Amino acid sequence: RCPRPSEAIFGILRELGGPGGRSVPLPQALEVLGARGFTPGQVSAALDEYEGLNILQVNPSRTRVTFV
Repeated sequence: RCPRPSEAIFGILRELGGPGGRSVPLPQALEVLGARGFTPGQVSAALDEYEGLNILQVNPSRTRVTFV
């Protein structure tokens, strides 16, 4: 099945974090996600969704995504 864009984006972020990864630099993530065809709006919506679920956090300067 095809996951929702936010699910696919979250999966890619987890991959970028590697095994046991706690955080990912946001600029690197945006580059990879853009190369895979996701728009900035889709990425922003996914980050907002998963941040609202308390699964990840984006730091105030929006440079790092940390998994809770």
